[in-house]
Amino acid sequence: MKVFHKFCLLALTCILFSTSCKKSIDYHPEWDTSSMSGKIDGVLLNCPIASAQTYNLGANTTLQIIGNKGQSGFSLVINDFKGVGTYKIADGNAAVYLLAGLPQTDSYMATTIGTITITSYAEQKMITGTFEFKGQNLAGTETKTITEGQFKISLVPVKLPETNSSTNNLNVKVDGVAIGFTGEAISVNVPIIGNSLSILAVNGEKRIVLGILGYKGVGTYVLPVDGIGAYMKDQTPSGSFSSENGTVKITSETNGRLKGTFEFKAPNEDSTIKTAVTVTEGTFDLPLRKG
Repeated sequence: MKVFHKFCLLALTCILFSTSCKKSIDYHPEWDTSSMSGKIDGVLLNCPIASAQTYNLGANTTLQIIGNKGQSGFSLVINDFKGVGTYKIADGNAAVYLLAGLPQTDSYMATTIGTITITSYAEQKMITGTFEFKGQNLAGTETKTITEGQFKISLVPVKLPETNSSTNNLNVKVDGVAIGFTGEAISVNVPIIGNSLSILAVNGEKRIVLGILGYKGVGTYVLPVDGIGAYMKDQTPSGSFSSENGTVKITSETNGRLKGTFEFKAPNEDSTIKTAVTVTEGTFDLPLRKG
């Protein structure tokens, strides 16, 4: 899978799930202490919910910044984050504006025009900055200009309790230990990355993420050729593991539900840490949204 498409899928997945997590995936009020805003063709959008997260990917650190208000919001991805400074979208970074939660028609992504500026950064304390970009509609040629973007986001870690909830709809063993998650799936068809399927499931600080490019419905998809599989044991920069091999099998897609199985082996995304996890016996029966 091409790196460019992976970052596009990552940016789109972040904003799609952030607009629904308050309703269906363990939202916590501590997130409301941060904010993000920007003008879309001159019209201000204030996002009262905002978050930022760093991940070590090989030798690089990736920074994700997300803000949303209801079904609208912004998603920014810097793929080689080095702290304070200005990052050009054209240098392999990404920015997305989602108008109303309908990714096929209402998403505007920038891959060439725009900048993200980090004005201050204190690890596990606070990050502030500004952004501007020109995004093109993922389903056509219409563009929107985002100006006067700014964010102030707390990085103080929030310890989220693990649960054994009756709402669990994704189950898996990680290194032989059974864990249940609550999640959902989103399927979209956009010209910049084609048909894609994204799955996000959470339990406390733990996450399971599955993404498929070139999604065609029922069938078997090989990781990492056809997509990505990831396990996050916590929200620290070195707590993420990305698949080096594995499969995702979609067994059913009917009546707004997605069923299937998965397994993968995943080394730590920080290549300096020589650890890996084995994810086995994964099953899911998830609500499916289509954009």
